[in-house]
Amino acid sequence: PFLNDYFHWFDKWFPLFGVLSVAIFSFYLLICGVKGCFKFGLRFLFFQVHPMKLNKTYMSSFLFNIGLVLLCALPVVQFSAVSFQDYARNTTISQVVNVQLKYLRFFGWFWRSKIFDYALLIIMLLTCVYLGCKPRDSTGKNSISLRDRLRSR
Repeated sequence: PFLNDYFHWFDKWFPLFGVLSVAIFSFYLLICGVKGCFKFGLRFLFFQVHPMKLNKTYMSSFLFNIGLVLLCALPVVQFSAVSFQDYARNTTISQVVNVQLKYLRFFGWFWRSKIFDYALLIIMLLTCVYLGCKPRDSTGKNSISLRDRLRSR
């Protein structure tokens, strides 16, 4: 309710401010997703999977990270449509997410049980624990030693 009231408050001044604030907030969520995708690409468990390095990124790594970003775009749209349903009522995305998807036979149970909300919360908590234990990226020593060990076989 806070953000919906905040956006309505901006609309009272000038309607474009409310729309811009929704766009900025949604863009911020997507940028957070991109940052998470790059963290995932840079370190996964104990080694680098698809690192993004300046002038050293393979095309397959680039496509993998773009795929992760595209996978993050759908949850951002769904989260924004559900979170701002008071502000964005009578819009097409509100009709699709909050009405049509909500009452599909298969997905209806997920919405009534709030599975998506709990999954988002669990992923956030696991990420906080993981980044609390290992907050910084390694300098690449692990990947170099792994490469040397694999070549020695």
